[in-house]
Parts: sequence; C-alpha cells; structure tokens
Amino acid sequence: MHPAKIELTLSASGRHLAFSKELLDVAHIFRHVGGEGKPWVRLAVYARSPYFDTDAFAPGTQLGYYVQHDTQQGEEEARSHIVSTSTGIL
Repeated sequence: MHPAKIELTLSASGRHLAFSKELLDVAHIFRHVGGEGKPWVRLAVYARSPYFDTDAFAPGTQLGYYVQHDTQQGEEEARSHIVSTSTGIL
C-alpha cells in the first residue's frame, strides 16, 4: 500500500485540496462537518487533484477531509491523514 498525501489550503472562496494520485488510482474525497464523531460524507468520486470545496458554512464550523485511493477493482488501497480547519479562518 502506497502512502496517500493530502494538503489543504484556505482561500476567501473555499478550501483547496491537493492530493497525490498514481496513474491508475481511483481517488475519493470525504468530508465531515462539525468535528470528530460526525459522519463522513463522500464529496467526490473519481476525483482529480486539485479539488475545490466551495460549500458555504457558518463561521467557526469545523471541517475535516481525507482522500481514499481505491484500486481499479474497487478495493481500498490507501488513505491519507485527516486535514482539518474551521470556516471563516484564513
């Protein structure tokens, strides 16, 4: 299993996610809203880097993201660490 990497950059209009992706990997992006213990939701299937999340949230909302790489057969191959931020903070 190769390591998956993810980087989060904030801007005035949203969150920019850049991640590693091997040629044949299938990348999915997940997000949770409201901090630890909240459910993870798949934002993107077959995502490409960079991915830009422009969904609006109330200031101070906790967000977390990770990228999951699957094989062409649909098996999880790698998962990145979680990157987190609060909205309204640049």
